[in-house]
Amino acid sequence: MQYDKIIVIQTAFIGDVVLATPLLETLAKGLPEAQLTVVTTPQGKEILDGNPAISKIIVYDKKGKDKGLLKFFEMVEKIKRERFDLAVIPHRSLRSSLLAYLAKIPRRVGFNTSDGAFLFTTKIPYHRDKHEVERNLDLARVGLGIKTIERQLKIYLEDKEKVFAQKFLEEHGIKDEFLIGFAPGSVWGTKRWMTSGYAQVGDELSNTGAKVIIFGSNDDVVVAEQIRQTMKTSTRQASVIIAAGKTNLKELSALVARCKLFVSNDTAPMHIARAFNIPTVAIFGPTTLDIGFGPYGENFVVVERAGLECRPCSLHGPRQCPKKYFACMNEISPQEVILACQKLKA
Repeated sequence: MQYDKIIVIQTAFIGDVVLATPLLETLAKGLPEAQLTVVTTPQGKEILDGNPAISKIIVYDKKGKDKGLLKFFEMVEKIKRERFDLAVIPHRSLRSSLLAYLAKIPRRVGFNTSDGAFLFTTKIPYHRDKHEVERNLDLARVGLGIKTIERQLKIYLEDKEKVFAQKFLEEHGIKDEFLIGFAPGSVWGTKRWMTSGYAQVGDELSNTGAKVIIFGSNDDVVVAEQIRQTMKTSTRQASVIIAAGKTNLKELSALVARCKLFVSNDTAPMHIARAFNIPTVAIFGPTTLDIGFGPYGENFVVVERAGLECRPCSLHGPRQCPKKYFACMNEISPQEVILACQKLKA
């Protein structure tokens, strides 16, 4: 069947948007005659800007200026005016399903576990034993019969972001040093490994001549500074750069792309690093790989405390440990993370 206008609705977290990029590439190449539009959040737009697979991005700031029922129906009308003939909906929320249904898009493909699955015309099994990238690709592979599958996570950088990264590193005296990225933050409190752990890893890596750059949002500036201040005085100032709070998402991505190694909690920058095939050490606490949101691709190591009966405690990881002892993170030693880094550097 031929489609003229396709819409993909993904308004979840930044990491989810990154994990949806292989689906976008697959749809664009599998249905080349169609125009592809994406509905996403303002931060999602930052990540997707410049992606040649996408003809148009519709921003839905559902937690900001587009919050509320009135703005929801305004978004429905905006989508309806575009007259899409196919909606592909990886986001498993009722709101996303309703957007496509109320906009009267004739074919709507989504997962059978979605809150709004009853509104889809085609329901695809959601396989919990697959990675999220592969689950998303099932929407194209199983739902639409597309044979050519693209699996690489994609973030497209423009010249301005590459120039920013080059200038930023030059201003901090970085030339040919082995650059290691840290992503110690997370929206979810229990996904954050100890700042003292990151500091010890930073000390060890700095002693080998590497430079550390700490990434994050404005909310992570304090954590980044705590890591730097906890590191040994003799290496701290010369070896650590704080980029947290100083970049937008594409600038962050451009700096991540310059790293030789990445150490991260289970958070969006981890997926951004994988989009550039950066060797990655991922620290997992309340979440587990079998949920399907781990690092994707090759050349990564996951450090976790296996065997804890309380893991996973939720899909995202709660704000606080339900058991109060936070063993999933507290029992991960800096030496384990250092060994994982050495394995990927070798």
